[in-house]
Amino acid sequence: MKPPMWNQLLVDVEREFPSNFAKGAKLTPAQVEQLQCVENANDEFQISTLSGVAAIGELIAHAANHGELSDELAMSAGWLINSLAYLSMTMAEAGASAAYKLQNIPHQGAAK
Repeated sequence: MKPPMWNQLLVDVEREFPSNFAKGAKLTPAQVEQLQCVENANDEFQISTLSGVAAIGELIAHAANHGELSDELAMSAGWLINSLAYLSMTMAEAGASAAYKLQNIPHQGAAK
Protein backbone atom coordinates (compact mmCIF):
# COMPACT_ATOMS: atom_id res chain seq x y z
CA MET A 1 0.00 0.00 0.00
CA LYS A 2 1.13 3.53 -0.72
CA PRO A 3 2.37 5.63 2.21
CA PRO A 4 -0.29 8.00 3.53
CA MET A 5 -0.44 11.42 1.88
CA TRP A 6 -2.79 14.31 2.60
CA ASN A 7 -4.09 14.40 -0.98
CA GLN A 8 -5.57 10.93 -0.50
CA LEU A 9 -8.17 12.55 1.75
CA LEU A 10 -9.20 15.09 -0.89
CA VAL A 11 -11.90 12.90 -2.37
CA ASP A 12 -15.65 12.87 -1.89
CA VAL A 13 -16.02 9.16 -1.19
CA GLU A 14 -19.81 9.21 -1.41
CA ARG A 15 -19.78 10.90 -4.81
CA GLU A 16 -16.75 9.25 -6.42
CA PHE A 17 -17.43 5.62 -5.55
CA PRO A 18 -20.43 3.37 -6.21
CA SER A 19 -23.29 3.32 -3.76
CA ASN A 20 -23.72 0.11 -1.82
CA PHE A 21 -27.42 0.35 -2.79
CA ALA A 22 -26.68 0.27 -6.54
CA LYS A 23 -27.69 -3.10 -7.94
CA GLY A 24 -24.68 -5.03 -9.15
CA ALA A 25 -22.17 -2.44 -7.92
CA LYS A 26 -18.61 -3.70 -7.60
CA LEU A 27 -15.40 -1.97 -6.70
CA THR A 28 -12.56 -2.22 -9.18
CA PRO A 29 -9.11 -3.15 -7.85
CA ALA A 30 -8.05 0.51 -8.34
CA GLN A 31 -11.07 1.71 -6.35
CA VAL A 32 -10.31 -0.77 -3.57
CA GLU A 33 -6.74 0.51 -3.40
CA GLN A 34 -7.86 4.14 -3.36
CA LEU A 35 -10.41 3.50 -0.59
CA GLN A 36 -7.76 1.67 1.43
CA CYS A 37 -5.47 4.68 0.99
CA VAL A 38 -8.23 7.03 2.20
CA GLU A 39 -8.84 4.85 5.24
CA ASN A 40 -5.11 4.57 6.01
CA ALA A 41 -4.44 8.30 5.54
CA ASN A 42 -7.29 9.12 7.91
CA ASP A 43 -5.92 6.74 10.55
CA GLU A 44 -2.39 8.12 10.26
CA PHE A 45 -3.21 11.84 10.06
CA GLN A 46 -5.85 11.84 12.79
CA ILE A 47 -3.06 11.18 15.27
CA SER A 48 -0.92 14.11 14.13
CA THR A 49 -3.89 16.47 13.80
CA LEU A 50 -5.15 15.70 17.29
CA SER A 51 -1.61 15.94 18.71
CA GLY A 52 -1.49 19.45 17.24
CA VAL A 53 -4.79 20.34 18.90
CA ALA A 54 -3.43 19.05 22.22
CA ALA A 55 -0.27 21.15 21.79
CA ILE A 56 -2.34 24.27 21.12
CA GLY A 57 -4.36 23.58 24.25
CA GLU A 58 -1.16 23.30 26.25
CA LEU A 59 0.13 26.55 24.75
CA ILE A 60 -3.06 28.35 25.74
CA ALA A 61 -2.91 26.92 29.27
CA HIS A 62 0.71 28.01 29.75
CA ALA A 63 0.07 31.46 28.31
CA ALA A 64 -2.93 31.93 30.62
CA ASN A 65 -0.96 30.63 33.60
CA HIS A 66 1.73 33.28 32.99
CA GLY A 67 -0.73 36.10 32.37
CA GLU A 68 0.25 36.28 28.69
CA LEU A 69 -3.03 35.21 27.09
CA SER A 70 -3.85 38.24 25.03
CA ASP A 71 -7.17 38.63 23.26
CA GLU A 72 -5.37 38.25 19.93
CA LEU A 73 -3.70 34.97 20.97
CA ALA A 74 -6.95 33.60 22.38
CA MET A 75 -8.87 34.50 19.22
CA SER A 76 -6.22 33.14 16.85
CA ALA A 77 -5.84 29.91 18.81
CA GLY A 78 -9.61 29.52 18.98
CA TRP A 79 -9.97 29.82 15.22
CA LEU A 80 -7.08 27.42 14.67
CA ILE A 81 -8.66 24.84 16.98
CA ASN A 82 -11.97 25.33 15.18
CA SER A 83 -10.35 24.71 11.79
CA LEU A 84 -8.44 21.67 13.01
CA ALA A 85 -11.61 20.22 14.52
CA TYR A 86 -13.45 20.59 11.21
CA LEU A 87 -10.47 19.03 9.40
CA SER A 88 -10.49 16.13 11.83
CA MET A 89 -14.24 15.60 11.41
CA THR A 90 -13.96 15.67 7.60
CA MET A 91 -11.08 13.19 7.69
CA ALA A 92 -13.01 10.87 10.01
CA GLU A 93 -16.04 11.03 7.75
CA ALA A 94 -13.98 10.14 4.67
CA GLY A 95 -12.23 7.30 6.51
CA ALA A 96 -15.49 5.87 7.85
CA SER A 97 -17.16 6.12 4.45
CA ALA A 98 -14.20 4.38 2.79
CA ALA A 99 -14.24 1.59 5.38
CA TYR A 100 -17.99 1.14 4.96
CA LYS A 101 -17.75 0.87 1.17
CA LEU A 102 -14.83 -1.57 1.42
CA GLN A 103 -16.85 -3.80 3.73
CA ASN A 104 -20.22 -3.58 1.99
CA ILE A 105 -19.57 -3.38 -1.75
CA PRO A 106 -18.28 -6.50 -3.48
CA HIS A 107 -14.86 -6.27 -5.09
CA GLN A 108 -14.34 -7.30 -8.70
CA GLY A 109 -12.61 -10.63 -8.86
CA ALA A 110 -13.51 -11.48 -5.27
CA ALA A 111 -16.12 -14.02 -4.26
CA LYS A 112 -18.70 -12.26 -2.14
